[in-house]
Amino acid sequence: MSRARRGRRPVPEQERIVVGPRFVAEALAGGTVTRVLVDPRVRRRLGPLAAAAEQAGVPLEDADAPTLDGLAGGVRHQGVVAVGPPYPYRSLDELLDAPEPATLVALDEVTDPHNLGAILRSAVAFGATGVLLPRHRSARITPVVTRASAGASERARVAEVTNLQRTLQDLGDRGFQVVGLAGDGDVAIDELARAEGGRVLVVGSEGSGLRRLVRERCTVMARIPFAGPVESLNASVAAAIALYALTR
Repeated sequence: MSRARRGRRPVPEQERIVVGPRFVAEALAGGTVTRVLVDPRVRRRLGPLAAAAEQAGVPLEDADAPTLDGLAGGVRHQGVVAVGPPYPYRSLDELLDAPEPATLVALDEVTDPHNLGAILRSAVAFGATGVLLPRHRSARITPVVTRASAGASERARVAEVTNLQRTLQDLGDRGFQVVGLAGDGDVAIDELARAEGGRVLVVGSEGSGLRRLVRERCTVMARIPFAGPVESLNASVAAAIALYALTR
């Protein structure tokens, strides 16, 4: 057993942090971390995590509570913090390199990390090919996002795009059905015809929805029909319902 390490931050700032046993195990399975630091007091309770670390070839290193607290930055870590290189964002071409028509989720200025995490979880659960994030004015993959996604961020395929409008235009030109999600959509989400060339579900921000230029790049605007007296849904809830309807 290695000796506990002391100090506030034994890794470079640009490296990525994942916290909590469950989420670190997902990161190990996804190959997104290279070090795992644990509080020696919790080692005996880390059977599944220890097995995941052994399978990934990543040893568990002892670390004291102040070190783990400093790395976690206020996020509850339960005695386990993992360190790795920056999040492995993919290119758009990587997401499109699939034998089946792709189902993508594009997020337009979704800045709440909890919403991003929940959307990533739904994307993985319903078999979406990947998620598109604008490089600017969007939440990034952080420990909060990883926790909100229940670890799904470590299995999701996420691409950064410089200009979302241009990317949607390019996908439309490639034959994708670009579906904007809005309360005033022209068609119910569960009535859309099958998209043989692939589909992009575009979800807007928590406050103002889709921007005008993004709406103009959509080939169809779809709505979620409500049976009760509700006018709108949280962005992550709406995305989950739409993904279920589109991938049935």
